[in-house]
Amino acid sequence: MQIRKIQKEDKKEVESLFAQLTEKQVDLDIDFLISSDNCHCLILEDNKKIIGTATLGVYVSPIKGETGVVEDVVVYENYRGQGLGRKIMQELIKVAKEKNIQQITLTSNPKRIPARKLYESLGFKLRDTGFFVINL
Repeated sequence: MQIRKIQKEDKKEVESLFAQLTEKQVDLDIDFLISSDNCHCLILEDNKKIIGTATLGVYVSPIKGETGVVEDVVVYENYRGQGLGRKIMQELIKVAKEKNIQQITLTSNPKRIPARKLYESLGFKLRDTGFFVINL
């Protein structure tokens, strides 16, 4: 198993992997993921096959400073239960610490109980935030 940064040639495999998260057709802006200083997309690989991914986005808040947001954590179903989600999340947390980010947030579907247990075991706390969304 290896964890590395996303590369240009990963586009199609990662788009296929996202079918585990959404029914929407995903068209990754791979150049942005690679070049942005505020986006850290990691790939989990087993024998040159992409089996998982997770992304840390960084934004600046006038009050909190740089804050991390974890997005799109997914491991292929047949690889789950082996601690691989934990490994890629630990690597994202390490990246955040290296960037001196003081807080990481994420959202998780209440139906994804194993994922929620993973996040809690890593120290994430569930908050009732009154989270709002608008699709534009």
